[in-house]
Amino acid sequence: MAEWYIQQSDAVEDIGPLRPSDLLKMVRGGEVTPETRIRKDDSAWFNASEVGGLFEAAMRPTIEYFCPQCERPVHEPPVVCPNCGREIHRALTKITENTIASGSKRAHHHDQPGKSVQNWLKSKMLRRDEDPDQ
Repeated sequence: MAEWYIQQSDAVEDIGPLRPSDLLKMVRGGEVTPETRIRKDDSAWFNASEVGGLFEAAMRPTIEYFCPQCERPVHEPPVVCPNCGREIHRALTKITENTIASGSKRAHHHDQPGKSVQNWLKSKMLRRDEDPDQ
């Protein structure tokens, strides 16, 4: 599994190694922005914006699975619950809709897809209402 590292300009040490899920949490929290310098494993440092699909992946919903018997977290079924030993074919699920915190420049664009188009259409409608000849 790939390990990710984050370069901090004001700190002596870099953050990492991080699992991909940890990196996505940091993107969602606004701690990683498109300008944040990151690297994968032993690669050279680059801007987070160069990781294709990173910010889009952070916006996707996450699904968590829970044992229907003890309600402890489990992996996606089919699985055996590590807590109660029950064989699980259908788990309880929790779906979380994700956003990117406003600290990220990308969050502004992805919080409401199509918002700029909606604003443009609204401005056209307002202008048409004000000027019937348009």
